Amino acid sequence: MIWADPGIWPEQGESAGYVHGLVIDRSESGTGLGASLLEWASQRTRQEGRALLRLDCAETNIDLRSYYLRQGFRYVGRRDFGDGSSWFSVALFEMSTGL
Repeated sequence: MIWADPGIWPEQGESAGYVHGLVIDRSESGTGLGASLLEWASQRTRQEGRALLRLDCAETNIDLRSYYLRQGFRYVGRRDFGDGSSWFSVALFEMSTGL
């Protein structure tokens, strides 16, 4: 969890929490661990008084994008890094924390 991510979300209008680098061991796939971690992140973000939980992933990772949608996130756009950096385009997602 981080409370700002200007490298990915430069226009951060609303107060949000950001999941950065969520990874689980493949042996835990299908156990609900990822969903539990995202729920914890949402609760933690809400406790901080922030209305949104945001995250991103490689735009080309269709499976992960679908997973985030199934977890209640909505796709809000993409961020391109066409500036010669070694970064790639990312898909941006957010969900309400209920505030």
